[in-house]
Amino acid sequence: MLARLTSSGSSLFGGVTSVAKRTIIIGRWKPFPQRKKPESDRSKRTLKSKKIVEFVRDAIDSDEPNFKVGAREIYFPSARVCLLRPNAKHTPYQAKFIVPKSFNKLDLRDYLWHIYNLRVLNITSTLTAATFDRSLPIPYRTRYRSPQVKKMTVDLIDPFVWPAESADFKAEKELVDDLKIFREDKQTAIGSDKKKPTEAFGGILDPEPRAMNFIAKGIRRQMRNSKRRDISEKKKLDAEKFIDQYIPLQ
Repeated sequence: MLARLTSSGSSLFGGVTSVAKRTIIIGRWKPFPQRKKPESDRSKRTLKSKKIVEFVRDAIDSDEPNFKVGAREIYFPSARVCLLRPNAKHTPYQAKFIVPKSFNKLDLRDYLWHIYNLRVLNITSTLTAATFDRSLPIPYRTRYRSPQVKKMTVDLIDPFVWPAESADFKAEKELVDDLKIFREDKQTAIGSDKKKPTEAFGGILDPEPRAMNFIAKGIRRQMRNSKRRDISEKKKLDAEKFIDQYIPLQ
């Protein structure tokens, strides 16, 4: 059912009010037609892009910042910015940083320019999902989310290649990995797993469990009973010897 509805009436102040025309389609109001977004002039956008390119080119040639420098001066910044090793998808013209969550792209660009005199052209930002962690061993600890980590990747003008890992760095990294494995094996062990040797440090910390010979259940019970009888007989003889030492028996 299609119908055009219009209404008009007097308001409280004597004026005339009108309602825009709307259409009812199967008992529901059809929304008002949306206005088209104004189309920008292509020539103006092209001119603006050319101005930006020329400004960046002139700034690079004159060794000046290619962006508007922040007006607020900060001395001895406390922000912690860590340079990460590149991933397999990164090129030598890209660098990755860990930044505080309060940092934005403009802050990192200004930070790198004023402290390290490093010019960046483009910045992409990612916020990694928080992982679950536990503070105590499994039977007692509760699970909580660790804080998120914000990472930014910048595009450089000059390439940068990480130096090769030294022998000391590899040894220290291996030590840290072994300590982490040892801590996890000891803190999360439950029941019989507590006697299980850890694989950290090549398994040299915990001795290997002693091999046990197979003994039938019936024979094991007989040996246990015989041992208990021998122990009781020995205790009885020791008691009689102690009594004979101080009280001679007739």
